[in-house]
Amino acid sequence: MPTYLWPLILTIFANLLYQLSARGVSHTVDPFFSLIITYGAALLGSLLLYLISGNHQSISFNLHQLNWASITMGLSIIFVEFGYMLSYKSGAPIGSTPMTVNITLTLLLIPIGLLFLQESLTLRNLIGVVLAIIAIYLINS
Repeated sequence: MPTYLWPLILTIFANLLYQLSARGVSHTVDPFFSLIITYGAALLGSLLLYLISGNHQSISFNLHQLNWASITMGLSIIFVEFGYMLSYKSGAPIGSTPMTVNITLTLLLIPIGLLFLQESLTLRNLIGVVLAIIAIYLINS
């Protein structure tokens, strides 16, 4: 069994809860106020998990190990969540919106992986790319 299976399952179920939650945000609440509450819950949850995980370096050590990615990830998450909330408020279907976003994201990341991260692309992968493009068309037509 691949070592990434458990994190993959965790991510799938967390994304399921995330999509249902994003779809369930009240249409009358200001989306940025909702995000403040969302990030408050995420901050408390992360702090709790950090404290109970036990196997971690000091806060000082961790602060010195941070780089630009922690900040840009936080900023990008704001717009990921805001984008989903706006999509769902405007009537986007929960069954195809995440798939459209994720397939498109994958198609955008492939050249980045090839050019900057020395990843490879096989014939099987190229067939998958073609099928992904077809899937976006079929899902959204």
